[in-house]
Amino acid sequence: MSTDAIVLLKQEHKELLRLFKAYHAADPGDRAGRADLAQHIVHDLTIHSYLVDEVLNPVVVELLHDPAHPAVLGFQDHRAIDRLCEEVADRGPADPGFEGGMAELLTAAVRQMEREERDWFPLLRAALRRKDLQDIGLRLLAVRETAPRHPPGPVSGASSGAPG
Repeated sequence: MSTDAIVLLKQEHKELLRLFKAYHAADPGDRAGRADLAQHIVHDLTIHSYLVDEVLNPVVVELLHDPAHPAVLGFQDHRAIDRLCEEVADRGPADPGFEGGMAELLTAAVRQMEREERDWFPLLRAALRRKDLQDIGLRLLAVRETAPRHPPGPVSGASSGAPG
């Protein structure tokens, strides 16, 4: 298994896209099933965002010595995803805003992942040494074990619990 930070993040993107497709394919009448998938998506996006914000961003800022570098500025887009995760987590499947919130979250997340892979990852690859990316990847793997599983803020029990 590669420990390259970019490879690890692309693997997370692939798994998130798989979950998004499963959500879209789920029977709209199966509220419980869709709620479980939504909770799994929020769970995984919360972990992913935490890793980017708490591990990758500070290390990249330190290594590049430039908080205005385009590779650093791309991290700020995760804030909108965090807010949408909070909103979805606070709703249940019977809430009239639940499906709209999920649609907005999935659209924003796909757009962010596409932007990262098209624009941001190549900047990181060019700006950092292979060893740096491997060291960052090892830190991502270690911190993943203790990363928050729910978005910050109040969470109402929109489903039976977070997936393991």
